[in-house]
Amino acid sequence: MTDVLERTAPSTAPIAPQRTGPRDRFDLSGAGRVLLAVLAASAGAIHFAMVPSHMESSAVEGLGFALVAWIQVVTAVLVFTRPSRGLLRFTMFSTVVFLGIWAISRTYGLPFGEHGGHPHTADFVDLAAVGIEIALVVLAGMWLARPELGRDWSRGDLLAGAVVPLAVVAIATAAIASPSARNHAHITHAGDVTAAGVSSDGHIHGIGAAAGVAVDDKGLSALHNGHQHGTAPEVKLDPATQTALSQQLNQLSALVARYPNIAAAEAAGYRRAGPFSPGLGTHYGGFGRSFPEDVVQGVDGPLTPMLVFDGTAPDSPIAGFMLLTYQGDVNNPPEGFVGPNDHWHYHTNTCIVYKNGVIEAPLGADRDITLADCRAVGGQMINVTTNMVHVWTVPGYESPDGVFAEINPKITCPDGTYYTVKAGTTADFGVNRCKSASA
Repeated sequence: MTDVLERTAPSTAPIAPQRTGPRDRFDLSGAGRVLLAVLAASAGAIHFAMVPSHMESSAVEGLGFALVAWIQVVTAVLVFTRPSRGLLRFTMFSTVVFLGIWAISRTYGLPFGEHGGHPHTADFVDLAAVGIEIALVVLAGMWLARPELGRDWSRGDLLAGAVVPLAVVAIATAAIASPSARNHAHITHAGDVTAAGVSSDGHIHGIGAAAGVAVDDKGLSALHNGHQHGTAPEVKLDPATQTALSQQLNQLSALVARYPNIAAAEAAGYRRAGPFSPGLGTHYGGFGRSFPEDVVQGVDGPLTPMLVFDGTAPDSPIAGFMLLTYQGDVNNPPEGFVGPNDHWHYHTNTCIVYKNGVIEAPLGADRDITLADCRAVGGQMINVTTNMVHVWTVPGYESPDGVFAEINPKITCPDGTYYTVKAGTTADFGVNRCKSASA
């Protein structure tokens, strides 16, 4: 009887807990949830803060920043309320993708957008976001590999861990409030801003001086192009004026189709005028030949086009135009195009050398050179040129600084910089002014 009672008596041994949920159920402590959520939300907040700056410069980049920000904020909410292995895997994957895109934009440049193909510079707000995202990937991976680390926290661990979210929030706040965030697109795009805070379009942004940091613009801000008739920002046109301007500019589309590259231009009789220069390209002109079908009608008379190519090889593509006018003089620029945005320019003291069927300018222009200097290299001196204006309407080469910008940042040296051989240091630039070409 005693044996029977002993066999039927309830056991006092603890009963092991049974799984009642799916196998993918993931237990993460409140502290772990908070830490991951703070990391994801902080990265998202930084990206949200970047949207206005980038949207102003490039709609594609602005929308990209907004998409990343929403993904990270939604991830933060879900990881706090419903953590799972699948969510942590998605968090790691998406964050690694974002980091990869950032790395490409800083080394080679993105393949799309207004600044496609031009590497951006990295500043404090970039590095803060990258650091937060790396921490997010590391912690998510660590807790996936060893889930117990994400839920078995002692009181000491909780106290130490509470400092981390506060530090992350502090770093994100400092990054968002920094000058590099307020002017992020202007600083990072092809080095548009110099240490003095003056961009390549002549606008004062007050960034480098305020931050006390020299920004490497790869030589872009050192480029200039003659004596300008005003360099004000583009004025937004009313619909009627914009329509009239668009009709004028559409005349150039025929030239893009007719002369897609240097080989086509040379076959038609165009000849090179000067070397390739970053920001300006290689110019080709008629040199006395008549191309009546290429003439563009301006408001106050015909405009003679020169073709601008991105490179010096036969297959170098057309990138823009420089239009010349013989109406008026340098003190009275022409009306040219409808609206106030076409800022014309001219050059002084230009020494021209006719050589092998092309025009060379071995001593540069707008410098204090003498007639004797020019004759020494077998050239002819042009004291003052006619008025001229660049037009950047070729698809893929639209200048971020405007249709009639002085310099086009999309035209770079082969190494992606804008460094040039200094005018006057050699009697012959050859066909390329890039410093990398002469190295």
